[in-house]
Amino acid sequence: MRRTGGYALLAAGCLIAAACGGSSDAARSDDVGPGFTDADRDAIEQMSREDEAPPEGDAGHHHGVTEEVVLDADDQLALAGELATAYSTIDTMDTLEEADALGYVLASAPIPGIGAHFVHWSQIVQPFDPATPSMLLFDVTTEPATLVGYSYAVFSETEPEGFAGTNDHWHRHRGLCVDDTTGWLIREGSPPERCEGTYIAGGDFWMLHAWVVPAYENRDGMFAVINPRLCPPAAGTPDILRCPEE
Repeated sequence: MRRTGGYALLAAGCLIAAACGGSSDAARSDDVGPGFTDADRDAIEQMSREDEAPPEGDAGHHHGVTEEVVLDADDQLALAGELATAYSTIDTMDTLEEADALGYVLASAPIPGIGAHFVHWSQIVQPFDPATPSMLLFDVTTEPATLVGYSYAVFSETEPEGFAGTNDHWHRHRGLCVDDTTGWLIREGSPPERCEGTYIAGGDFWMLHAWVVPAYENRDGMFAVINPRLCPPAAGTPDILRCPEE
């Protein structure tokens, strides 16, 4: 049975998130539950086979406040409906036990301003659906761990349509090295020859954070990368454990 306590002991790492500017290694977690399936392994292999070149530049990473435009009436109505759909699923996956039962597995160490990523890998190769995020963001420093947001990852040659309007700014990650037996992200930002697992270049791996959990609404924007509510105080916190500067 998966242990649901003690995740706060994981070392903070720059994995699957825009919280860091470069690559980083993290200790592999041996605390993997039964949620990882053959379908998840097949999805990782599919993303590796068909992947485009790694994205250039900052790959869409922008910290701090995200600029939002005023939507027209139709987009506002559509977005409200999509967010209502997302809100309606929160109580079905807001514990680690529920997440595990639904197929989400721990894939990253906790990241300042974001949390730890629990990933349903086979969902990534499916079309965007506000009701079924491919990643759940948990604050694992609390007991029990607390769901703080959703993250939508979509495997697509072009930026996904996503939520209605133009305020959902998708980003990408380059050089993902994934253990295809557990779903753990071994490393990010490295060339394929350094990958001990399955290499995903990242050109068609799109991600969007959505801070839909009411207690963790993000003052920087619904779809901002970093959530200040999850940032530790700067005073007394080592640089590696702080949120990135805006």
